[in-house]
Amino acid sequence: MLDKVRAVVPWLAVAAVVIAMGYQQGLFTLVGRLAPGPAKAVALPGGGVSDGDRCGTKGYHRFRPPADAVAPLPRDEPPAGPRLVLGAYGFQQGPRTPARFTIGLLLTPGGKQPLELSRTLGADGVAVEIEGPDGLVGGAHGLPVTWREPASTGPGHKMRVGARSDGSAEVVLPVRALCPGQDGAEVMKKLQAPIDSHNTITGQPPYTLTVSFSDPGVGKLRASLGSPDRGDVLAAGNLIPPDPETGRP
Repeated sequence: MLDKVRAVVPWLAVAAVVIAMGYQQGLFTLVGRLAPGPAKAVALPGGGVSDGDRCGTKGYHRFRPPADAVAPLPRDEPPAGPRLVLGAYGFQQGPRTPARFTIGLLLTPGGKQPLELSRTLGADGVAVEIEGPDGLVGGAHGLPVTWREPASTGPGHKMRVGARSDGSAEVVLPVRALCPGQDGAEVMKKLQAPIDSHNTITGQPPYTLTVSFSDPGVGKLRASLGSPDRGDVLAAGNLIPPDPETGRP
């Protein structure tokens, strides 16, 4: 019996080394890091809560977005008051990195007065929703935000976004915020607009991406500027503004 054990141990050691190397090289799927979440609200790594209990719901938004956030204005129509615009966004996954969507946020006051916001972008943080033809396929609320510009708070512990120095930040949506059966890489593909062989956009993205937050600083600036928009919610989406002449993206 002792001889058998001695014969098996070296093979177990070799197997352990092979498995470890496989993980390092990404040859094995790290299920806990790549799998979507359940169809219920769950806490997310890094902060925030998933919208798993809303999977399949059509038109769901944690914060009610202004109409022009989900139906963008024509390209030549200037913004009135503070605006949120999506920067670069993408999907990342790796053997040592939890799978996630990263979304860049660009903020502008839309006037000469500065836009003053809390570091967390409101008491409830940032909300993200991804919706397909059959309803919500992923989303979360209470997500933390990482500021790029400004890099630090100003008077009153506020993030001050000036007319000459627009603000930029980033929010992360973990893959666990996706609904059951969804694949992060496939969802990312459907968040992009279709193009033809000449790289010309031919329509809107199959899936919509909406990012929003509610901060009193937004409502305060809107009121002072006499903006037609009301309330504290700023939102942005991935739909492409239509051409004012053709009406196409």
